[in-house]
This record gives sequence, structure tokens and C-alpha cells, in this order.
Amino acid sequence: MFIADGGGGGSTPATLPDYSGSQRKLSVEPSAIPATRKVFSDALDKLDEKLTRVFGQLEARAWAGDPVSSETAERFNQRTFQEGDSAGLAALKAYREQLKGVVDQLTAIEADYRRVEGDNTASWGRVNNG
Repeated sequence: MFIADGGGGGSTPATLPDYSGSQRKLSVEPSAIPATRKVFSDALDKLDEKLTRVFGQLEARAWAGDPVSSETAERFNQRTFQEGDSAGLAALKAYREQLKGVVDQLTAIEADYRRVEGDNTASWGRVNNG
């Protein structure tokens, strides 16, 4: 099984943003799919937890009430939230969508294998039977 960056599927943009680097492929043996999916799923859960916790705290405010802190906060907020694909928050959201895409694709592939092979020991290995 091979997964391109972004997890494949219909929601993956045709072109990747500049910050994403080149595409990579992930090769996973069928017997390792459940454990691999868990690794990506755990990473997605941790990222979601951190994003939820800090999202409201990300916006900078003019902490000193002077023009310098106002301009600094404004520029920080623009770069974090408003600069399209190069905005920091956009990069985090794109990373989250890539993780989710990988989890979704691994889940679908595992379901297909189980539908075709069942719990066949030769396909899944003894570790994942049961």
C-alpha cells in the first residue's frame, strides 16, 4: 500500500503549498496497517488537543498599549492568521488535514483488506489476528 503526502483521497489539493516540501510515499505491509493507523491517529489526537487548547490564546494583543506593541501584534496576527498558505495557522491546519487524510486512508484500506481477506493469518500475521 502506498500513501502520498496528504493521505490521498478526493480532498487532497492537486498542488501542495510551498511549505510542504516534496511528496513522499509511505509503504506499509498489510499486517502493520492497524499499528500504523494508530500512530497517525494518536498524532492527530494530540495535535487536535493542542490546537483546541491554544487557539484562543494565539491572537496577539497590544500588551503595552503603545504604537510599537500595537504594530507588532497586528503583524504577528497577519502572519499567523491572514497570509493565505504561508500563514502559520494555515500550515498547522494543512498538517492536520494531511494527518487526517492518512488516518482515513489507512482505515479504508484496512477495511478493504478485512472485507477481502477476513482475519486470514497469512494476510494479517499472527499479531493482528483476533
